Amino acid sequence: MIKTAEIPQASNDFTSLVQYQVSPMIEDITRDKWNAIYAFLIMDIIQILLVSILYLDDTTLIVVGINLSMINPIGSAGLFIGIALMQMVMLYLSAGQMLRGPGLVELHPKFDTEAPWQRRYSRDDIVKWTMDLAKKSEITVKKIFLMASPLPNAYTFSLPFIGSIVVVHSNTLDVLNEEEMQAIIAHELGHIKNRDSIVTIFTRMPSFFIDIIYLYVYVRLLLAIADSLLVNGDLYSTVIRAIVLLAFFLLSRILTHVSKHFMKKASRAAEFMADYHAASVLGHEATINGLIRLGQRVEAITVLIDEIRWLESLNPERVGSISNAELMRMITQYPLDGIDEDNARQIAPWVFLSTRLKHMREIYGVNLSDAQVKDAVEPAIGPLQKKRNDAKPISTATKEMQVVDWRAVDHDGDRHLSSQEIADLLKLLRTQPNKMLFDREVGANLMTLTHPDFRRRVLFIADEFGL
Repeated sequence: MIKTAEIPQASNDFTSLVQYQVSPMIEDITRDKWNAIYAFLIMDIIQILLVSILYLDDTTLIVVGINLSMINPIGSAGLFIGIALMQMVMLYLSAGQMLRGPGLVELHPKFDTEAPWQRRYSRDDIVKWTMDLAKKSEITVKKIFLMASPLPNAYTFSLPFIGSIVVVHSNTLDVLNEEEMQAIIAHELGHIKNRDSIVTIFTRMPSFFIDIIYLYVYVRLLLAIADSLLVNGDLYSTVIRAIVLLAFFLLSRILTHVSKHFMKKASRAAEFMADYHAASVLGHEATINGLIRLGQRVEAITVLIDEIRWLESLNPERVGSISNAELMRMITQYPLDGIDEDNARQIAPWVFLSTRLKHMREIYGVNLSDAQVKDAVEPAIGPLQKKRNDAKPISTATKEMQVVDWRAVDHDGDRHLSSQEIADLLKLLRTQPNKMLFDREVGANLMTLTHPDFRRRVLFIADEFGL
């Protein structure tokens, strides 16, 4: 059935309205999402029934078995409810701790007007955009937060008694223009409208219960194997029990993998629906541009991280990989609006070395000025870049074979695609179906992703809005 509704075109006051149609594809994706969730729950019910009829007896050879006469549905249900309640308590505690995190600034309903604010957009802008879009989406947002992060992202979650929360990463403000920023917020509001957060929370409860039971069975079998080998010295029973452990492990992993496959499928459908919501509320041009620029920022940061890890690998005395905290310090030194992976590759030695020296200055009190840091680092950059290129040459031809570069259709070079430039990009994507939008997605398997790749997301919006 074709349904009609009103949506605003991209505008700051959300007053321009046009008619749109909900296509059968949208209804199919919605149906697929819920079918995947139902399939996930069915798989978990099957696994709950399986572990409910299992018995463990160390006096038997195989230790684990099935005895239908030992089924205790009340006990299993009680254990499940107890674990679910415990998980809910932990979930609320984690949410409360996260909302009190040092990098999180509350923008709405409370805001510290005395705190310094040095962001591209004002606090009032972010709150107004979010509340106006929430009104358009016919949902309620209780709190809005800004998280200090050099990575572009935004997320939402909804919990009973806490309400719907929107969290925007600060780097998103650096990378996106006003309309793109609003499109990303609208995307997150789409998750709230579609109740994706609540669905995720409640579908994870059975999995948590099952994983605990599986872990218990693994431990019992391992103890039985140790008893056979170390106490009784019975090699035959040791081998048999090891085979049982391996078989049970493989069976449990297969069942778990199938369950997770359905949840990943539901997650991908949820992302499509959130993209559709953003494009419906704000306009497809802003939504497509927002997706492209976020994807390009992640691409640049991914390249930067790869280069930093390579530089760290040159240290013969390293005892492990570089820590996430140190990576975040280095990423912060990269231009916050940087979306050029070639630039990220070139600037990586400077980011790596200067951050290390400045860290030594802060921790050990080494007497180094910024000018001295610069003088010490600059002579090393050229040789390191040459060494890296010798170790891993950059192949432009290979990249062109695998990726459709959106910048090739950005004819005016403003890093924003107009309607005609989007049409040119769509033509390239449709005539080259084997190419992705970004290097990091080359070879990505849709079946293993919780989010669709950017190529599919852009084409999905284009198809839905007849571009």
